[in-house]
Amino acid sequence: MSLFNEEFSSKLIQLTWRNPAFMAIAIAFIWLIPQLMIRKILSKNYEENKRKKQQQKIEKLYPTTSKKI
Repeated sequence: MSLFNEEFSSKLIQLTWRNPAFMAIAIAFIWLIPQLMIRKILSKNYEENKRKKQQQKIEKLYPTTSKKI
């Protein structure tokens, strides 16, 4: 007698994959985890570009001119 017989495997599938609550949670994790990772990367890039633009505007307002004698 096999431990994972057909009756047990069908019961397991019925309790997990065919369970609407489990599927909602599984789909949410599959959807949200990559979205959160992408959001973090894009946020980091946005802040970096924002600082660069700010630095360029400051340099434009206060240029550093080195006078050669």
